[in-house]
Amino acid sequence: MDAFKILVDALAHNTIIQLVVIAVVMDTLFGAGRALKQHKFNSSVGIDGAIRKISMLVSLVFLAVIDRLVHINLIGFIPEEARAYFPQSISTIGLAEFFGLLYLCYEVVSILKNMALCGLPVKKLWEAVRKFLGKYTEELPDTEEQDAREEQQKIIAVATDNIPEGALEENTDGTVKVFNAEGQVVGNMAKEAAEALAANASEIKIEQ
Repeated sequence: MDAFKILVDALAHNTIIQLVVIAVVMDTLFGAGRALKQHKFNSSVGIDGAIRKISMLVSLVFLAVIDRLVHINLIGFIPEEARAYFPQSISTIGLAEFFGLLYLCYEVVSILKNMALCGLPVKKLWEAVRKFLGKYTEELPDTEEQDAREEQQKIIAVATDNIPEGALEENTDGTVKVFNAEGQVVGNMAKEAAEALAANASEIKIEQ
């Protein structure tokens, strides 16, 4: 029990880990704000992000345990140019702090991106920070790839009066017909899957 209290105290008073926790909360809030603004709430993307953030925090706890058992100093792995920004009192960097710095870099870039997409005037700052941090680590969020993935996952529904024949009918096996843009039948889909797609539509276009 004493060892557990010591570990909790060490985590609670570690500045880098405190910053990581704050960054995770900020990224979550601004990410939710971005999704609200863009009407892009996506359960799979949200779950992936939550798993990543929880994994970050859990890994820091385990790394802090290793730091208590084995004292490892990784400050030599940090470029001297980056070390110049550290307070002079910092002479050792343990496993938890080393990975905490990596996670912090990742989260800072993600926070600034979400802030920019929320409409805040930080786009140039986001690009400058991403370029600066990119000199020291490649483990930064690939925002272009992420945006492309989100675009692929976008579901667009079309509201129209030109309903193909049989579109509102259910097949005898419980499936419904799937139509292409020209109104031609291209296959069948389970009714539940079709309803789920309609419920998760991220954009609705009204056909004139």
